Amino acid sequence: MSIVKMKRLRLIGLSEERDELVAQLLHLGCVEVTEPEDKLTDPEWMALVRRDSSNLSDVKAQAGTLTSALDALKKYAPAKTGLFIKRSNITEAELFDNQVLGDALRCADDINDRTREIARLYSQENKVNAVAAGLAPWTGLDLPLEVQETVSADVMLGVCPATVELSALQGDLAAATPLAELQTVSDDKTQHYLLLVCHKAETEAALNALRPHSFSVVRFKDMTGTAAENMAELKRQLSDLADQRQAQVDAIVSHKEERNRLQVCLDRVNQDINKAAVCERFLTDGRIFFLEGWVPEENLPQVTEALRSFTAAYESVDREPEEKPPVKLKNPKWMDGINMVTEMYSLPDYDGIDPNPLIFFWFVLFFGIMFADVAYGLIIFVVSFIITKVYAPKKTMGKMFSLAMWLGGSTAVMGIFTGGFFGNFIEIFYETFLPNAVMPGWLESFCNGLVVSPINDPMTVLIIAIVLGCVQLIMGQCIHIYMGFRDGNGLDGLLDVVPWWIVFAGIGLLFLGQYWLLIVGVVALIATQGRHSPTIIGKIFGGISSLYDITSWLSDVLSYSRLMALMLATSVIAMVFNTLAAMPRNIIAFFIIFAFGHVLNIAVNIIGTFVHAARLQYLEYFGKFYKEGGVPFAPLQYDTKYVDVIDNKEEI
Repeated sequence: MSIVKMKRLRLIGLSEERDELVAQLLHLGCVEVTEPEDKLTDPEWMALVRRDSSNLSDVKAQAGTLTSALDALKKYAPAKTGLFIKRSNITEAELFDNQVLGDALRCADDINDRTREIARLYSQENKVNAVAAGLAPWTGLDLPLEVQETVSADVMLGVCPATVELSALQGDLAAATPLAELQTVSDDKTQHYLLLVCHKAETEAALNALRPHSFSVVRFKDMTGTAAENMAELKRQLSDLADQRQAQVDAIVSHKEERNRLQVCLDRVNQDINKAAVCERFLTDGRIFFLEGWVPEENLPQVTEALRSFTAAYESVDREPEEKPPVKLKNPKWMDGINMVTEMYSLPDYDGIDPNPLIFFWFVLFFGIMFADVAYGLIIFVVSFIITKVYAPKKTMGKMFSLAMWLGGSTAVMGIFTGGFFGNFIEIFYETFLPNAVMPGWLESFCNGLVVSPINDPMTVLIIAIVLGCVQLIMGQCIHIYMGFRDGNGLDGLLDVVPWWIVFAGIGLLFLGQYWLLIVGVVALIATQGRHSPTIIGKIFGGISSLYDITSWLSDVLSYSRLMALMLATSVIAMVFNTLAAMPRNIIAFFIIFAFGHVLNIAVNIIGTFVHAARLQYLEYFGKFYKEGGVPFAPLQYDTKYVDVIDNKEEI
């Protein structure tokens, strides 16, 4: 239960062995390769070596190809999936099979080619539809579109806004020339579609008369035959394009059995990306390469054993005083889920203290108190247990469900103490549907709360919450003292904390009419809290100003009243839904409303309870001792989405 001690690793190897060595580091999964920033700015180093290169762009392109193909399969051949991906096991040899990768890339290329062809066909369809939309108003005209004139007349198609009165339009045309005729072909909400036939000698006069009415000529280039004939041809083209598009879709769907192989190869290519990215952190002169990074001290033996098979010189040394190694926390597996809570805030500084063992009990306890209900707790536990066993989620998701099982257990236990089972479900059910039945004594005792009932006795719950808060805050101060002694500043740790304890004890004695201890505490604060100031006046005023922190302590203590408030909120909302469900006095309606209400209550309050339980750790508890700012340890290791790699120790 600690922050793992790190060793600085430096290595020089042969360039011809680089890829094999990186593959071995991936296999080990315990070495973080860092950027050699100090070397890159050192003229002596840069005179000898340069930053190494890799095939990073190529493998990223492969990842893009596989991702696009999987997206196409998801669109055209969707597979039934749940909220979580059920991973399969695979050996390293199977994961890095180049033949499988080559086949998958060829399959992905075919899928992507067909996807691009579908996009082209859609674009062509849009163009045809646009032409068809332009032809549609003219399909009632039995006149070939290429006819624009006769021996003595001009024939024109034209449009004008629908707001124009056709009678006024025709009147102006008749006034301008008697040798012109305007006919309506069709109308819609925006335009009139018109046919103008005019003697050639009067065409200009006719157009001048129509122009004030926003009349404009429409021409269909490269089209022959009537609009109806052309529309029929366009429909045939659309049908042909749809058939071609469906053929491409069917071809994509035929690859659906390759989905799993594509997913496995995407996982493999992502590992290649990680390896290539690491290689670009190396320095090289073309014949040798240099890397440096961090390795946990506990993993040094296996790293050393693996490096013996390479022609390489390496060393592992303690960090320099100015260096800040990455942080890796080591705790028992059953406590691993609490890492998620710590990581949401900030990892501890490398020289700090691992907070997980110090907050695990408190976080689980506070969550259980705020959510206290036997049924709710069992639901959270069972759902989390099933998801963990069936899907085995990894990383943050895995930690969340691992922690949720503890939170569900705590919620159920606190529910036993407070008499919560879907709120007051038992009492409501007896009153509504079993009015003449006698509730067993043990069940009645449970419903009344074996320790306390939040509804009937909220003040007792508040007192318990405040007491627990005081205990946690004092524990935080004790940890602060421990860290002071650990770092060789034990006196500072004592002086930071003990005067406050005297003040708190003095405040307690005020209720007994004793003032002397409070006076001693105030004097101790004034004498010690400004001690780091370089001047006498600064020391005095620093001590005096520290008295204002009493309000901060009061605020911290009162923050724990949220334990009572959240417990009360959960219980009251449950009671409201139980009451609403009982109002129809129909068993079917009861359970429909009951199920909806309690699902909603769990969904809403589980988030609020988690947030407030975390807040009490972050702001109140951590504020007393926590030194944050650590950088997470990020070794080169398997990071897969669809498969779990079996550590079979085979050559890779």
